[in-house]
Amino acid sequence: MIKDFNNTGFVNFPQGGLISPVDSGKTMIYLIAFQDGFSNIDLVKCGNFCGDDVLSRQNKITFTRKIDSVIEEVKSETELEDVEKFYFKTDNFKVISSILIGWSKYSWNYTDRLNPWCCGFRDLSGEGKKLYYQMKKLHNASDIRILTFNNIK
Repeated sequence: MIKDFNNTGFVNFPQGGLISPVDSGKTMIYLIAFQDGFSNIDLVKCGNFCGDDVLSRQNKITFTRKIDSVIEEVKSETELEDVEKFYFKTDNFKVISSILIGWSKYSWNYTDRLNPWCCGFRDLSGEGKKLYYQMKKLHNASDIRILTFNNIK
């Protein structure tokens, strides 16, 4: 059982600015390695999948737009759904290694848009970057990703 505190050893969680904590559940950050046909371990989804560190996310800035246009855009969006299908709903994706590198008792959202905060390489601490490079070295023929989940109850 994960204790109710923030583990920030490998991840620098946001500190003010345009990203604020929301008391709607925990955030967990995983460092994973995967390779086609090399493993039979499936990735299990916990909470809401926010994305990975290579997903090109479109920002949904809301403060200059009418709410109806924002709602229509969100309804028609499939990009995150496609990425989520890749990780959780295909037989091609198999995990070789998975490490929980950070968690927070809060979920993190942008204050000026509808996007949840998603951890990237720049958000890793010095030790987190070292761990990332060690994972790349250990699994040199594999893809390495940082996955972010929030609203975990």
